[in-house]
Amino acid sequence: MHSLKFRLTSSPVRLALGVLLAAVGALALAPAAQSASSLTIYKNDLRSSDGRGEIHQFGGKANCDRGGSSSALRIKVGKKTKDCYYRIPVVGRDLQVGATARIFKSTPKSIRSKAFAAVNLRQGSNGSRYQLAVYPSGSRYKVRKVSGNGKVRILASGKAGKAIKGFGEANRLTLRAFNDVKGQPAGSARLLAIVNDKRLAVIDDREGGKLESRDSTFSIGADKNATGVAGSFVNLKLGIPDPF
Repeated sequence: MHSLKFRLTSSPVRLALGVLLAAVGALALAPAAQSASSLTIYKNDLRSSDGRGEIHQFGGKANCDRGGSSSALRIKVGKKTKDCYYRIPVVGRDLQVGATARIFKSTPKSIRSKAFAAVNLRQGSNGSRYQLAVYPSGSRYKVRKVSGNGKVRILASGKAGKAIKGFGEANRLTLRAFNDVKGQPAGSARLLAIVNDKRLAVIDDREGGKLESRDSTFSIGADKNATGVAGSFVNLKLGIPDPF
């Protein structure tokens, strides 16, 4: 199986969606590539200072304490803050984002039930996004759609049993969103949510075209106040999904 990978090692590069789609068209010519589920366009294990240096806080106003170790990008949510977002330096609409996240046991017990790690697609400066959030407490997940006016729709949610690991353990989150699925209305989007290789939800959003932003992010936070929530991310990957 062959895939094309772009490793961004200098200043962040922001690729237009048209360029990405052109790459997919080129891959379609190769029989071996047709079986690939996605084309990797950005990969960062976040284990080096250079790799972590490519990642910057999205928005920049939230009170977030960011740190590095020899093995991860660490984040701690500060006072009066609900969540902390970090942007991936490649833009596009129809994408698949994946990252391995941990919520640390140092997270205060009083907010553990509300603490989550997340990956986000079509993130806008107005807060709009698709989000897959995983809650270590109770092995729960939520797929949210947040509109620019702040309205939140829960597109899918539930418990995942042993598929979602607890505090201090690694969870691999994958969220995919692509428009114009065959058989669906024009402008609709299909979402796929996967945690630790277990498919948790497939959702068709008839108003997917209304999320027009092109940024992808990863984040930690909590429902309501998230002060003290701490965690880490490694093995960040962004790709173009094959919807077929």
